[in-house]
Amino acid sequence: MQAPKLLIRKGMVNVSGRVRPCIQLLAKVSPEMEKTLMEHFKEVNLFKRTAFSNGFPDGVPPISPYLASHLNALMRSDACPEVAVKTIIGGQLFQAQTIWEMKAFEYIAQRAFDALCDIMMTIAELGREMTYQPESSDIIAFVLDAVADAPAVPVAIEPGPEDVADAA
Repeated sequence: MQAPKLLIRKGMVNVSGRVRPCIQLLAKVSPEMEKTLMEHFKEVNLFKRTAFSNGFPDGVPPISPYLASHLNALMRSDACPEVAVKTIIGGQLFQAQTIWEMKAFEYIAQRAFDALCDIMMTIAELGREMTYQPESSDIIAFVLDAVADAPAVPVAIEPGPEDVADAA
């Protein structure tokens, strides 16, 4: 199976007599994965601007200071396109007003592709039994083993002032 890739093409295109920066996306995935995605998940949104109205969460690649204001402006604009499984696999073209707007959409497209890869990982796990074990489970097992080997110590609990007041 081939590794998924996001092909990104940028250029200056004559649109109605005006030359504008444009960017085209195309996700390349294996034929088997493409068939599954298009059959069952083609309408899934990979990027929806309203989901990021308060900014991007921790963990996404950092935004350069030069791009930040332009990305913010694009995200607030009605011209900000959404990216769905069917559009990124079928190819999506965005005609920008400025080179910075094109770069902002490129950042959005890369986050959409990250989401597509996350979905594909889940698809690969379909029909398989998975086990989740947080890092703390090893510590819990160690503590429980230590407690099981330790002798029990009786503990006397004295009533506190609030307990005496409740009894009265």
